[in-house]
Amino acid sequence: MGYLYITGGSIRNRKIIGPQNMKTRPMQAFLRKTMFDLMPLSLDNAIIWDIFAGSGAIGLEALSRGARKVFFIERDPKMVEIIGRNMKLCGFQEKSQILLVDYFELKRWVPKVEPAKFIFLDPPFSINPAEVLEKLYNLFELVNKSLIIIRFSKRPNTMLECPFYKVILHRIYGDSVLMFGRFE
Repeated sequence: MGYLYITGGSIRNRKIIGPQNMKTRPMQAFLRKTMFDLMPLSLDNAIIWDIFAGSGAIGLEALSRGARKVFFIERDPKMVEIIGRNMKLCGFQEKSQILLVDYFELKRWVPKVEPAKFIFLDPPFSINPAEVLEKLYNLFELVNKSLIIIRFSKRPNTMLECPFYKVILHRIYGDSVLMFGRFE
């Protein structure tokens, strides 16, 4: 079993449980820290959606840094169990809600969440990031004021071309691309 660490906020350096399989690729600590350090807006009292949540590290990091509530969207039952264990390790049960559902099944999970100030998307590198954003765009009335942060592979076949997603900030770290943007 691997371990991850929270990189900032009220529970900085807290050890949490990482994925136990090779198909889940958690965001490295330095990349999570960088992502939160680049945030153009405060997380204080914000509602967060952590989509493709994996171990929950991004959402837990957001809670540690002042978010009010995080909705974890994850389809793998084993990872949902790990998110639950990590919520307890961090003491964030009251500020978290886990939804065991496939992101692409919007009708199953959208009625259960509150509008988000921040949306974190960390899909598997095999999924086209434009497809992920297009699906989220279907919720325009709910997410049009959200800052949307997406991570995807920098490989040439995963170029992000979404005319309705206005990029505010774009950074490349190793094989990962981090984009901050909004829908227009």
